Amino acid sequence: MSDNNEFEELVSGIKEEITRSGIESRGTAALMRVRIAGALYSEAVTAGVPHDLAKEMATDYWALEMHSGAVQVAEDGGDVE
Repeated sequence: MSDNNEFEELVSGIKEEITRSGIESRGTAALMRVRIAGALYSEAVTAGVPHDLAKEMATDYWALEMHSGAVQVAEDGGDVE
């Protein structure tokens, strides 16, 4: 019975470590994407791109990165190429 309990504790610890590692990896990736989106916006504005267009560019990048598996549909309902 004691061996079973020790095994369950070991498995539980490994599971928690894997979960924590996954959360840290996703957080790091999200932070990197935030920095890239911000840099994209800043560089565009610095290069003379109007604020609204630069914001749209950064927003498009963010949406693509955060929903990379999603299907895009054009505003007119057609497919996006």
